[in-house]
Formats: sequence, structure tokens, C-alpha cells
Amino acid sequence: MDNKEKAVKLRENGKTCGEIVAILGTPKSTIWSWIKNANLSDKIKKEILKRSKEKCRKNIIDYNKKVRPVEAKKIRDNWTEESKKEIKKISQNDLRLIGSALYWAEGNTKNRNRLQFSNSDPLVLKVAIKFFREICKVKDKSICARAHIYPGINYKKILNFWSITLKLSKKRFYPPQTQISRASKGRMPRNTLPYGTLHLTVLSTELSSRVKGWIQGISENI
Repeated sequence: MDNKEKAVKLRENGKTCGEIVAILGTPKSTIWSWIKNANLSDKIKKEILKRSKEKCRKNIIDYNKKVRPVEAKKIRDNWTEESKKEIKKISQNDLRLIGSALYWAEGNTKNRNRLQFSNSDPLVLKVAIKFFREICKVKDKSICARAHIYPGINYKKILNFWSITLKLSKKRFYPPQTQISRASKGRMPRNTLPYGTLHLTVLSTELSSRVKGWIQGISENI
């Protein structure tokens, strides 16, 4: 029995075109030309149709799970890359506006005699401390830092991370504050922030007033 006869026989026994290709190793176009006129019973036709639909459904699921996310990520990455190129070198005035807006959103604007900023995002904190240093003209010896962490976290690792990330001496860090979630009832909370939340403080009534002035200036000129 040659391959053509085998293909027809397999088809009549309910194999799909793809399955026959896999069995015989013959190109799909050739297989289809051999089996398209095969004499199939109604039962076999229904079985082939059912299996073809199931295969199609599986292919769609596999595509949505594997291929589509990759393609979607490429599109998102391209948009991000294009947008990144729109931002040119940040001027000192740009940094003043960015830092003031950031403090407006994340800083403690109620304090009259200090600047106090807290966040868990290293990039946000790098911008904040750059704002303190370059725009507010704060010396490192006037910056105090304190990490708020959860029980069971390695504070030495956290201290090293923040010290290196912010280029701030470990001498400027106060002992950490350990927080226990009320909802967890003392148990180790899930999804704990890996480096806790860092609080930066600068004691200065003048700077507190000036930053509030910059914030008011933004709000009045927006």
C-alpha cells in the first residue's frame, strides 16, 4: 500500500489531515489532494469535525497563553521606548517642578518645621533625595532616614540596599521601625514590600515653607 492509499484509509478511519501529515510525513497540500474526496460516513464526518474544533480551540488557548502575551509585551515596550525618547535632559527647573509635585503627592505637607517624605519605590526615592540635595540644597548630614519594615525581614540587607541606592551614609539611618499588621494578627504578612518603606526627614521650617510655596505656585499656574 502506497502513501496515497494509506492516507485515504486513515481518513476513512477518522484521522484529520494534520494527523495524517504527522503519521506519513508528507506535505499537507499533498495529503489534502489525496483525501479530499474520501468516502466518509456521517459518523466519521462528525468525529473529524468535533476533533478539528477541539484542536482549533486548543490552538487559540495556546496562542492566548503563550504568543499573545509576548506580542502584547512587544507593543507595550515599543510604546514605552518611544515615549522615553520624548524626555530630554532634565533641567534644574524641571527637577524643582517634579520634586515639588512628588512631595505634594507623597510628602507630609502638614508639617511646618520639617520636610518628610516616604515611599517604597527606589526610583521615586532617588528623585526625592535628588530634589532635596540639588534644589533644596540640603547637605547629607541634615538628612535623616528610617526604614519601616515587617517582622522577619533582614534589616542589614535593607540598610545596605537603601544606603547604596540613595548614596546616603548608613550613619544617617535611624533604627528601623517594625510594623505588625493588625489584619495579620501578628503572623507574617503576605506580599511584604522587599525593602520596606523608607522615610526621609529634613528639619527646616524655611524649606518646609519654600516647598509649600512651590506647590502653591504649581497649583496656581497649572
